[in-house]
Amino acid sequence: MPTSTAHPRSPRRVRPAQERRRDLLDAALIVFTQRGVAEATVEELTRTAGMSKGSFYLHFKTKEELAAAAWARHMESFAEVGERILGDEDVPIGDRLVSVLQELTRFALAHGDVHRALYGVAGADAVKDDVNERLIAMIAAAAVTGVQTDAIQATEPALVARALYHGFCGAATDAVASAAQIDHEDLVRSAGSMTRAVFPPTAA
Repeated sequence: MPTSTAHPRSPRRVRPAQERRRDLLDAALIVFTQRGVAEATVEELTRTAGMSKGSFYLHFKTKEELAAAAWARHMESFAEVGERILGDEDVPIGDRLVSVLQELTRFALAHGDVHRALYGVAGADAVKDDVNERLIAMIAAAAVTGVQTDAIQATEPALVARALYHGFCGAATDAVASAAQIDHEDLVRSAGSMTRAVFPPTAA
């Protein structure tokens, strides 16, 4: 007489806490950019993240705390763009300076929905200011090194780096906040052409 053999169930995979937190941060960008922080609910956030409401409170006390963490992660991603480009020593330093201003401008424009949704969260200004200063310091250091190694020409390279950063990233913020009608591709191209103009290669 044949007998059936029961197959044991595979144990349910429990996601690590870090992974669940990342899922909530990913969900925050989806929900908050669609609904806004004020209108979004914890239920919407946990449903989008694929977890229970109870799990939410293991990671964040309120949706506002989640929004602040999502903003901080967004700004870290912005900083990583600059770090990646400026750290590529296989690329001439003048080209790195052009690329970093263009790509930071492009990133700010491409993520305008995140800026509009999250910029008002508690501590947003402090996080933004910290990242801005880190990026300016990196760009300025690259520019100074370029001058010292005769790769590019510039007077007051650190000051010029700060002006370029605030000029183009500020213009990108105006564009995504709808404060001004600015063509996005024109702005990115201008970031490159002006950077080339103020940091021209040293004549051979």
